Amino acid sequence: MIATAMLSAFEAFLNDPSAVLPADSINPDPAEFDDSDLSDPALAYLSDDALPCPDTGCIIAVIDDAIPFAHERLRLANGHSRVASIWVQDARCRSGASGSDLPNGIELRGAEIDDYLARARAGQIPGEDAIYRLTGVVDMTRQTTQSTAFAHGHGAAVAMLAAGFPTSDPTGRRHPVIAVNLPPKLTEDSMGTLTPPLLLSSFLFVIHRARRLCRFIEKRQGRDHGSVRLPVVINLSYGVTAGARDGSSLLELFMDAVSQSGAPDLGDIHFVLPTGNGRLERLSGVLSPGDELGWRLPPDDRTMTPLEIWGPTRAGLESELMQIVLTAPGHNPVATAFSGPWQYQTLVSDGAGQEIARAYYTPRLVGDNRWREGITVMINPTCPERLGEPFAPPGNWRIAIAGSAPAGEYEICVQRDEVIRGFRSGARQSWLIDPAYRVHDEAGRLILTDAENGGAPKVLRSRTLNAYAGGRRSLRAGAVDAQRRSLISYCSLLHDGQGGDCLAVVDCAITQPGMVVSGRSSGAFGLLSGTSLAAPQLARWLATQLSAGASVTNRSAIRALAETLSETPGPTPVLPALRQFPEF
Repeated sequence: MIATAMLSAFEAFLNDPSAVLPADSINPDPAEFDDSDLSDPALAYLSDDALPCPDTGCIIAVIDDAIPFAHERLRLANGHSRVASIWVQDARCRSGASGSDLPNGIELRGAEIDDYLARARAGQIPGEDAIYRLTGVVDMTRQTTQSTAFAHGHGAAVAMLAAGFPTSDPTGRRHPVIAVNLPPKLTEDSMGTLTPPLLLSSFLFVIHRARRLCRFIEKRQGRDHGSVRLPVVINLSYGVTAGARDGSSLLELFMDAVSQSGAPDLGDIHFVLPTGNGRLERLSGVLSPGDELGWRLPPDDRTMTPLEIWGPTRAGLESELMQIVLTAPGHNPVATAFSGPWQYQTLVSDGAGQEIARAYYTPRLVGDNRWREGITVMINPTCPERLGEPFAPPGNWRIAIAGSAPAGEYEICVQRDEVIRGFRSGARQSWLIDPAYRVHDEAGRLILTDAENGGAPKVLRSRTLNAYAGGRRSLRAGAVDAQRRSLISYCSLLHDGQGGDCLAVVDCAITQPGMVVSGRSSGAFGLLSGTSLAAPQLARWLATQLSAGASVTNRSAIRALAETLSETPGPTPVLPALRQFPEF
């Protein structure tokens, strides 16, 4: 039901997705899925020599950008791939192959990947790079960002941390991999406006292919139908900084429903996400009616700037609605006048009468006639792309909750709006301004908690978690440094002030950010940082625990298990450090 509601909410996108996906990636005539994947060798998910033992197996799923499925750490010592299925959502669609049931892109299964790997070993094709080109995953003739051609990428680092094992490690065979390569435009869209429908379809793909893989194992090993029920751990190292953060979005509800109800022919399903990297970015705040905050819009920003306001939960919307007041530099304050849900209005115009700021009233149903009011403010770029286009004045804007608004606490959150190397340029991050917010103490050290800042600033360090990770059952991973095992300064905080449900080592030290991660090619490595690298470590640890027979069905049980193995005493367990490259 949740999935249906979500797809309906994005019906316009699904009918015309060409703004996100290249036109040649769309499948013009999706076929009905049948049982040929259990009998046709060309459609096999894995070779017989790569099948896991159902009693000691756990599927690891990775949803990210540019996952290098031919990497040696996704193979076994016998040369066979551990990647049972990967959906490349933006690749040129092909007919008569696996994935013909998908709405766009291509699917590559283990049998096809094995064939390419065997040809590369025989010298018939020149290595991994040729595999990506021959499959169409990299195609320089197409007008799209060729992220899989990048030497170092987010998806490569995340996938190897979650599911990469040395070929000599027999543990790898316990963990078949299902993956989804998201379109590059989703990475470019740091605001997350394009993300929900494609993430939902990715979740559905992973669950469906996990079920088919279990049926495939039964077929190949002569087991009874329904007897193989592998658990699934899904890593999603994506996130946004604006949202209700209360578990009420359709994505969060879907993840909660799947984790709670599962699938009748699978084991437990767990979602793992990063807590986020915005603790000190001044993107979150709280206000009461009559209060206001400054909002700094930098110059030379060629992208829209969004901000969200979320009010307290209330019964019904018949009484006085939430209203805000926005003041642009050089303009008079303008108040909203919403009279009902899903309205919008122009708040600020330039001297020529062209709109430069708009507000949308978007309340969200969070229970039985219980609503949470929301307003989204969108500001034009401060640097226009072309002469004559309206642009917003940079500088200190002000946003306030109207005094007539219902009493309670109103959360203010600025959306992530930054340059993403290789994908996006021209973005400049805005931030909130509170005179009581101090960045450093008198000794010049960073102030890391609201309590250290005096206890009651309007701009917060707590409640800065990834807005996709506010559900009741998703696992949130935070990051610590290797030297002191202390929470890294950028690691976002949950509502209770903790850095996550479990913590993982990412940075070398507080003065030396980054960890060694795998590059796109076998043997390549690089340095990256962020809680995106903590989440796959938690996913990997959880998958190994499940494959060893651990019985953990919810967040509390997983945290309790992690506490028994934690390397560092404290309120949040720290997972054993993952050493991908012991030689360094």
